[in-house]
Amino acid sequence: MSKVWDMVYNSDKTFFGEEPSNFALLCLNHMKANNVQRILELGAGHGRDSVFFASNGIEVEALDYSTVAIELLYKMAKEKGLPIRPRLFDVKGPLPFEDNYFDAVYSHMLLNMWFSFEELHFILSEIRRVLKPRGLNLFSVRNQNDDSYGKGIEIDKGIYDINGFQIRFFTEKEIIDLMASEYFEILWLQEEYEEPVSLYLVSSRKI
Repeated sequence: MSKVWDMVYNSDKTFFGEEPSNFALLCLNHMKANNVQRILELGAGHGRDSVFFASNGIEVEALDYSTVAIELLYKMAKEKGLPIRPRLFDVKGPLPFEDNYFDAVYSHMLLNMWFSFEELHFILSEIRRVLKPRGLNLFSVRNQNDDSYGKGIEIDKGIYDINGFQIRFFTEKEIIDLMASEYFEILWLQEEYEEPVSLYLVSSRKI
């Protein structure tokens, strides 16, 4: 899958646009209200949200498994003099940080990639490990109200291959059950349409 994203970013260096996502805009105020100073972004891509957070005084560790995306983000962070440390990484492995290190972990449309539920539980357990007590876990995922749900080839329950991208479409219950099983308290869970996708936006806190 990393090769797919390398091809995407080689063909379009700003595939998701240059402006921050709506989710990042929402999360910044939430982070500021909770005195968040250091975050981990998982699946940072070319860094539009990482740059936004860092430009607003937040220290960012940014992980992605596309070599091209990380190189783009590293160059941008250096040019702008921003507190971003990009790193090539596959989130299926243990996170390369000590326990209780981050005020918040942020991911935008990462967890709806092709992960089994076993892998999702592992990723969430690692997020919990690196978060400080009562740290925030902020994430967005595509849901079953998305126009693309049910299209393409179903390769696993709830997961569809659409033009080479493997996407899981979540139900609200699946999110609630995942959070409860990994000891996160949901602060808010809301639905938003961000063209062209339908998302669940989630803020949760490490219990």
